[in-house]
Amino acid sequence: MKRIAVLAAALAAVVGVAGPAHADKVRIGYWSSGVSLGFGAVMEAGKFVEKEGLEVEYVKFPDVNAPTKAMAAGAIDFGIGAAAGGSLSVAADGLPMSIMLSTQVAELDFVVPEDSPIKTIEELKGKKIGSSPAGSATAAITAAILEKNYGMKAGDYTAVPGNDPRLAQFLAQKDIDAAALRTVTQALVKDMKLRKLASFRDEWKKITQQDAPPVLGVGLVRNEWLKANPEAAAKLVVAMRKTYEFGKADKPAVAKALVAAANMNEEDAKNYAALWDGIYAVSMEPADVASLKAEFEVFKSVGAVKGTLPDSALVTAPYEASKSMK
Repeated sequence: MKRIAVLAAALAAVVGVAGPAHADKVRIGYWSSGVSLGFGAVMEAGKFVEKEGLEVEYVKFPDVNAPTKAMAAGAIDFGIGAAAGGSLSVAADGLPMSIMLSTQVAELDFVVPEDSPIKTIEELKGKKIGSSPAGSATAAITAAILEKNYGMKAGDYTAVPGNDPRLAQFLAQKDIDAAALRTVTQALVKDMKLRKLASFRDEWKKITQQDAPPVLGVGLVRNEWLKANPEAAAKLVVAMRKTYEFGKADKPAVAKALVAAANMNEEDAKNYAALWDGIYAVSMEPADVASLKAEFEVFKSVGAVKGTLPDSALVTAPYEASKSMK
């Protein structure tokens, strides 16, 4: 995304970039109002990165694309759940960043209010469909599903951008006809009585003919930091893996971290925590690499990304090295 490079200089001034991070330090960024919030909150609260011997600074951003822009500006070294669409795009554009993990799965559904007359995806033609902002993986996957499976081009419907809470509000107010909402969000707004039309996982399988779900977020790393700190990168993967396993094993602790970090009420935090196992991942196996390559080609076919994705943009060394670390 060439516009990310253009915006990088301005963002650098805002966040106050003073130069490269110290060798044993990593600056981690994540979207504080998106699905990466839960993982980031638990990783911070449990001090998992510090326990691997690294000094860490967390930087939170209010926008889904902001971590990628910040990395282009040199303001952070690693993004926990950088938008897969934007990450694949900047990698193809040749910006000095690489994907080293698959971290979030696109567990979303196309939903409508329960009393909506719309019964099928085909009926969304000419309607207003809410989704994450352009540049996000959700927006790209939404466009791909509608075009590939239902023949709907961009001009056949009105895309309404917004974060999940805003989209849920739009649905409640009848400002949009349908929305692509995360399962986490649906759990938090269960009183709205939404009806599912289709799941991203099932629709993506129709496109790729593979069981692997689409990747929503990735671990994006600044190449300069990775080259200077290969061992630290592997330790960071270990920290993330331990965070993930902790979240799977201790849902009350996840809920507690969410209450503290996101000011959620206890019931909402418990509902969010219950979905942990299905929405997060810490992996860069050959299947993940293949899935990301396939995702790039699908995005490219609908105009969400351009160019060619080089093999060097998908790095597996930190993940492989982490396997021998406890």
